[in-house]
Amino acid sequence: MDDHRELWLFRHGETEWSKSGQHTGRTDIPLDKAGEARARAIGRRLKGRPFSLVLSSPLIRSVETCRLAGYADGAELDDDLMEWDY
Repeated sequence: MDDHRELWLFRHGETEWSKSGQHTGRTDIPLDKAGEARARAIGRRLKGRPFSLVLSSPLIRSVETCRLAGYADGAELDDDLMEWDY
């Protein structure tokens, strides 16, 4: 039996607020053009690698990162993955 397990973590792509150093919390800020490009680059790097489970925050920046990377189909949205509401 193969006990080899991996956990891959990816942060959402860049937003206008993350670029300027602002804290977004649960403000639903979309990706900017650089963030979209970075999300696509993640997809190219992974080359369709299969995962047994894909989780995403329900915030648009995370959902869009997941989609642009090619992993939206079957991804589960989990409120526990949202940033703190501060």
